[in-house]
Amino acid sequence: GGRGVSYAEQYLNTDDPVPFTNDALGRCVVYDVTGAEERGFFVPPEGDTMHSWPLAYYSRYGYSNMRERYGTAPVYGIGGAPERGAVIRV
Repeated sequence: GGRGVSYAEQYLNTDDPVPFTNDALGRCVVYDVTGAEERGFFVPPEGDTMHSWPLAYYSRYGYSNMRERYGTAPVYGIGGAPERGAVIRV
């Protein structure tokens, strides 16, 4: 899966308490938000863990930043979009 897509992103925290969710996916552009400064201000919803942090980061910063940088339909390596498999530490 994922070989034919034009672009995909993964938002990741490598210290996630949920098993098997701490590794980068090889066919995506990966944003590692484990050490993001904004994490210090994040409070998980009641009954949740830091597992929700990557989604919170994406919804607050990632979606709008991606559209600003690469347009509404980015393609790997075109127009400044990262190449497939890139890992970017935020």
